[in-house]
Amino acid sequence: MFGGSNYHGDLAYNIVPQETHFSGGAFVKYNLNEYWAIRPTLSYLKISGSDSNFEEYNLRNLSFRNKMYEISNVVEFNFQSFSNRAIHNKTSVYALLGVALFVHKPEAMLNNEWVELRPLQTEKQRYRLMQLSVPVGVGVKHALAPNLIVGFEAGWRKTFTDYLDDVSTTYANTEDGGGAYRSLADRSYEVSESGRSLASEGDVRGDPNLKDWYFQTAFSISYRFTPIRCPF
Repeated sequence: MFGGSNYHGDLAYNIVPQETHFSGGAFVKYNLNEYWAIRPTLSYLKISGSDSNFEEYNLRNLSFRNKMYEISNVVEFNFQSFSNRAIHNKTSVYALLGVALFVHKPEAMLNNEWVELRPLQTEKQRYRLMQLSVPVGVGVKHALAPNLIVGFEAGWRKTFTDYLDDVSTTYANTEDGGGAYRSLADRSYEVSESGRSLASEGDVRGDPNLKDWYFQTAFSISYRFTPIRCPF
């Protein structure tokens, strides 16, 4: 499968089309019957966000990218009976629900280099780079031939972390850290008229009450290894 990935969080309260990146993956699927299937999947996704996309956030001036690797297992439910038998449909709309484990690494650009953000503890925080999410989505698939299937789906991932973008709570004391920490924890100095920070320790930096989401839309192609058997 291949398509695009995006995110919703503290640096994007709406989906920003220009922040869409390539994503891809590989899956195997076991069809329990003409309505239900189980699909383990290994995926690569990339997400990013920037305050420059929103006029009201320009002065905060934060940005990030995050390369993610995900292993998931979802259950598909076909709304129409779907199989390689002639009595069933060649096309079906389906819904999916499952669980995923992903590894992520938020980074920000500084002096033309990507810097990993988690070690800097920009909000004096600690969070795990390996997290769980809940995939949910819808799709449509069509059998071009009895054993060749193409499809398109849109999937959302509900996460339990607010740090896909390394932004969640309040500003920490930027004087208490190294050069990269001071430069990336508060970047308002880059857009202020005075060249000085516009934030103080304890000011709101993000919203911890809203967890981050990431999304994937993908085209898929699969080959059915199950032989076509005629009734005995």
